Amino acid sequence: FQATAERATLQTGAIEILKALKRAGFKIGIATMRYTKWVVESELKHMAVAPHVDLLLTRQDLGVRGTLGSLEETVNQRAKLVTRTLGEIGLRPDEAFLVGDSWWDVRAGKQLGISTVLVKTGFASHNDFTRENPDLTVSSMDELREILEKSHWAI
Repeated sequence: FQATAERATLQTGAIEILKALKRAGFKIGIATMRYTKWVVESELKHMAVAPHVDLLLTRQDLGVRGTLGSLEETVNQRAKLVTRTLGEIGLRPDEAFLVGDSWWDVRAGKQLGISTVLVKTGFASHNDFTRENPDLTVSSMDELREILEKSHWAI
């Protein structure tokens, strides 16, 4: 697993947007459907992301093991994880926005009443998620940072 952490890379502009969000007073929570928390922690440390993150929760924190049975279950578990993250950070859904690269990220955010940002990289770059109706769609983290800065950090 350590080799996995050492091979992890960030999207271009990720550190810059995290720093900008922190300077603007945002709390940063990562709610990932990946299971093994210590592996994700190792990756964040290796990529120098950990100092910018206030809270990390993984599927392991929900006690959900193994493969999720259906797409609906994936969305529901994702929504539970995001709800717990908001609660632990001390934010309401209307005070947050969810950034993700999959339809289940957008769908979970919509289910919770959170503004959603779809970043068309990785998984999302090969699929059309327009029917999920994200509040904002961007092609890179740099584009997202530019939009947020121009809008005074509002989605």
